[in-house]
Amino acid sequence: MSTRALLGSVLATVFVTGGVLLACGTNRSGYDEGASSGGASSSSGGSSSGTFGEGDAGDASVKPPVLGWLTGKVVAPEGTVPVSNAMVYLTAKSPEAIPQNAYCDTCVKLSPLEPYAYSKSDGTFDLAVYATGKQYLVVQKGQFRRVREIDVPAGDSPVPAELTRLPSKNDAAKGDTIPKIAMVVGGYDHIDYSMKKLGVEEFYRYGDGPINIGPTPPGTKTGKSGNALMGSAAEMGGYHIVLMPCAAFGFNNSGGDNVCGSPSSGQQAALKGYVEGGGKVYVTDYSYEAVRQTWPGFVTFYDSKMQPLASGTQGLGTACRGGAEDTNGTAQDPGLKSWMDTIGEKNIQLKASWSRIQKVSPQPGVDAKGAPVTITPKVWMTSNVGGAELPATVSFEQKCGRVLFSTYHCEGDDSSKLLAQEKALLYILLEVGVCVGELPPPPPPR
Repeated sequence: MSTRALLGSVLATVFVTGGVLLACGTNRSGYDEGASSGGASSSSGGSSSGTFGEGDAGDASVKPPVLGWLTGKVVAPEGTVPVSNAMVYLTAKSPEAIPQNAYCDTCVKLSPLEPYAYSKSDGTFDLAVYATGKQYLVVQKGQFRRVREIDVPAGDSPVPAELTRLPSKNDAAKGDTIPKIAMVVGGYDHIDYSMKKLGVEEFYRYGDGPINIGPTPPGTKTGKSGNALMGSAAEMGGYHIVLMPCAAFGFNNSGGDNVCGSPSSGQQAALKGYVEGGGKVYVTDYSYEAVRQTWPGFVTFYDSKMQPLASGTQGLGTACRGGAEDTNGTAQDPGLKSWMDTIGEKNIQLKASWSRIQKVSPQPGVDAKGAPVTITPKVWMTSNVGGAELPATVSFEQKCGRVLFSTYHCEGDDSSKLLAQEKALLYILLEVGVCVGELPPPPPPR
């Protein structure tokens, strides 16, 4: 079973509260109300004076003199794929280390004296300069972060490309951080190959199931089973992101009917605890019962006979389609559509989907502070099936964490060619890695 599919998603990583800019990814922070679900791309504005005041919010109504502009382009670790809505800022003090485990991702506080910018859909940015001399340039999207000390001149200046390329692995001494990623292997979706080609060099493999086709996938082998990961909130808690590709729980087709595996009650409890504690999970098609059983009601799936499956154990494992389908996809998120257009993917083909979603539904829940809220799943991509637009890529929040599901693979292979859907995989990892909070309006343009 080999599938190719196109998936992408874009969330910006900053919000403003009380005159202080907050950017996701470190623990220099506090919480804000709401949930983020959009993006911004703009050049920087700012306020106060031409010198830094670390930890001082300053007067956001006073505009500092702009002494020049830094320009550049944020790209993926492999060096060519543009990254939109990354945050780029200048600060007098190197930001604190990102925790190397799942955590409730609070957001770094920046003084209004610390200029910031968002990268546009093509990865480019214009960053205002309020002070010259030695400063730290921070380029960040989720837990992907590169920090370098630079000497900022007056006037306009391009930023060297190596400073705005997201890192491929953790290297604290250099100022490079990426999310810790765990992946269940043994199923059909070779996301590990895709990550390698995207330049992500550090991720951890659990399991060596017999379902794998082809050579042993890349990645650091842990020597532990998939169940050792999925059955333990503590084990998952050592990672920012857990990938559960197609058939992570196994499946069988005895009697000619496909039956997907389902997480045990212990695995469901572990998954729920991991996500509520700040973890992010990404699930594809044949592993759908992880979403349906652990977080009932958010997503309604069709069974193999195109009958909606209610919550609970009705039709357990019966949403595994016996054959794949190719459909036209539509990006429902404006930021996602803009990025797809930018990279030349205006006619989206979702190839070989193996499951179908009927609808998503709001459910009662709690926010990152524990306050009751109604959580509405976000539909990033739809699939046209018989003239109907069915949800194909969805995500929803649970306290501090996120769940993302796609009806199709984002699969790579061991060839050297970087496929469009493999470029989009990076945006999946970025999307599930951002903090929770309302986005600020775009800063004033240059």
